[in-house]
Amino acid sequence: MNRIKFIFLVACVFLISVTGASANEVTQPSTNLQKEIHFQLLELAVANFDKSYYRQYMRMRQSVGTPDYGTELAISYLMVRNFRNSIRSMSWEDIQNFHFRKHEQQFTTKEVDLYEESIRNGSLEHILRNLRPEIPNYLSYRHEMIEQLRSTASEVAPYPFRMLKEGSSGKEVDALKIALQKLGYLDVYSPINGDFDFELTEAVKKFQEDKGLKADGIVGKLSYDLIFKTHESKAVSIARTIIRMSDRELYRSPEYVFVNIPKMELNVYYSNKSVLESKVVVGRFDRQTPRLKSLIDNVVLNPTWTAPSTISEKDYLPKLRKDREYLTKKGLTMYYSGYEIDPNTLTAEDLTPSGIKKFRIVQKPGTGNAMGLYKFNFPNSDSIYLHSTNSPGKFRGASRMYSSGCVRVQKSDELAKYLLKDDLKPERVDKIIESAKTTWLKLSRKVPIYLAYWTSYIGENGQVYYLPDIYQIDSLDDRLPPDLLQSLK
Repeated sequence: MNRIKFIFLVACVFLISVTGASANEVTQPSTNLQKEIHFQLLELAVANFDKSYYRQYMRMRQSVGTPDYGTELAISYLMVRNFRNSIRSMSWEDIQNFHFRKHEQQFTTKEVDLYEESIRNGSLEHILRNLRPEIPNYLSYRHEMIEQLRSTASEVAPYPFRMLKEGSSGKEVDALKIALQKLGYLDVYSPINGDFDFELTEAVKKFQEDKGLKADGIVGKLSYDLIFKTHESKAVSIARTIIRMSDRELYRSPEYVFVNIPKMELNVYYSNKSVLESKVVVGRFDRQTPRLKSLIDNVVLNPTWTAPSTISEKDYLPKLRKDREYLTKKGLTMYYSGYEIDPNTLTAEDLTPSGIKKFRIVQKPGTGNAMGLYKFNFPNSDSIYLHSTNSPGKFRGASRMYSSGCVRVQKSDELAKYLLKDDLKPERVDKIIESAKTTWLKLSRKVPIYLAYWTSYIGENGQVYYLPDIYQIDSLDDRLPPDLLQSLK
């Protein structure tokens, strides 16, 4: 490395030390370029899906002020560029589930030298900015991630979960009080005496209201997970949300249906504005709602319901073994090769996991049908769909994980009429529903649908919201290397 090059890099390091690391400050272009490389690589390191990004980030940090700094900057840029390019060809499902292939991060000396020169003369600045994910409020997400990483507030050690409410007592209550004091929801002078009193109940309610939970003052699992969510896990959540949001088609679609599974909410967007919002019920932990992207191409009014093989085997088979009349009592009919079957004629072989799969178990349309009055179909390999329900009470709670994978929509009537607006007048939809006749309606315009897994987001009010990791997709990887955290303080 020649003398001029070394002097240039030392000058850059001096500028960084003087200006600090805020992404919002106006600095010299060369300094901005270096900051951009640092921040974009940091996002990938904090997302914590491939340790090579963390290792490279630490090498780059440790090389500041040395002759190797320019080389490490060039390698860092190449790693960011390669990841951004590779994610563009990945499926929505793999991105939401964080199924990334590990790439060999090897670059030729010629390639590194070329980009080291481009960094030195500033020609990469525009290109690097174009590598930023094309998502709304990107810099706000980045700022939130950095704030969480740099937070020096001591973390409150969470107690092993148990439900707490007014009248509860013990060390767990004290831990809860301290946590809410640090979060600003409970007066710092509130006594740490092990008693869950009225004041604590009100503090919990305010926290729940701010986080979009049912404000009942009871600390259940959802409230517990959010109250004791560490700065570290919040940073990981934000970094992963940035990556999960990185689908250009999502923000270029003039109209789409979006379900954020951890939020348990559906939105219909038109011209980037939400025109319909509804609570939804999603799959249980053992029967998760899959993350996918598709097109809604038809709506069924007064649908019949055919039990998936998993439900036939896991739910109905045990009941049939005890009571052959169970299906009849529930308004369900068995079919074999198109013919109705009397459950009383089933043999011992039929009542086995493999035997029950020969039959179709169908529920006729009507208000008692598990599908409700509407079904929304879209092609997918998991055989799931959106639908209404005959159990509206399931929408009341904050945690709505009751289905076997499909998504139940509270405002299904409004959704159906919105999707059918170019094909059928609302009055006609109502008449078909009243007829109780199963009617398939093909949509003249297919509407994109996204089932996403975002555990954090920035609301329209600018507030950052953190959601429970309901399927534990991220929690196993939310601990960052100590030296990475230490380097940011």
